Amino acid sequence: MDRLKGKVAVITGGTSGFGYAMAELFVREGADVVITGRKKEKGDNAVKKIEDLARRKVVFLQCDVSKEPEVKDTIQKAYEIFKKIDILVNNAGNVHRADFEEMTEEEYNQMMDTNLKGSFFCFKHVFPFMVKNGMGSIICISSNTGVVGRGDVPIYSASKGGLILMSKSLALRWAKNNIRVNCICPSFIITDLNRHVIEKAPDPAKKLKELESTHPLGRLGTPMDVAYAAVYLASNESQWVTGIILPVDGGYTAG
Repeated sequence: MDRLKGKVAVITGGTSGFGYAMAELFVREGADVVITGRKKEKGDNAVKKIEDLARRKVVFLQCDVSKEPEVKDTIQKAYEIFKKIDILVNNAGNVHRADFEEMTEEEYNQMMDTNLKGSFFCFKHVFPFMVKNGMGSIICISSNTGVVGRGDVPIYSASKGGLILMSKSLALRWAKNNIRVNCICPSFIITDLNRHVIEKAPDPAKKLKELESTHPLGRLGTPMDVAYAAVYLASNESQWVTGIILPVDGGYTAG
């Protein structure tokens, strides 16, 4: 249970879904954790729940990753609190499921600003602290839709595909600094962000079966499926792993 002992992690979008699961598991594995999010109440609640599980320090810092001054300030505060940053998880994400032909510029910008530009800001401002640390692991939560594309979310797919290539490029650029950059690409995971896709369907039970049938392992994913993959990439077990795409998708992209 000490695979991340002594490490400090910053997890964006850490108040729910994948982010919360990663924060919880990272703490269980011995890390101190900074979670970020836009809503203070959610952040404070998340911190309390995680602190009740393990005796590690967990801090919430309010931050909208699409705003560079907030990202810069958050990374600086995280460093001031813990005196180092070993791990960054670019997890904050945004998706609109409107028809492409009806998509507004505002909806387009919201997805690109959070999913791609927000990660750019986090990369940029964590880099100096990881250089100072002599090492670092950056994990980006992309998507299977960034690998194979999906007709119902083309802009989201574009943002996640862009994140994959930015991550690969930085893995090459920063290898000399001993900073590893990797992507996890989940498929359909049951989170608050996705649950309504099933619940709002005319026949929710049928919709659930349809979604499960597209995954060879026969079920949808859970946030902890993503969290376990993230622990591996954050830990010293993956010291020779950089620039990879790790599908956590029940076999979705295997075919």
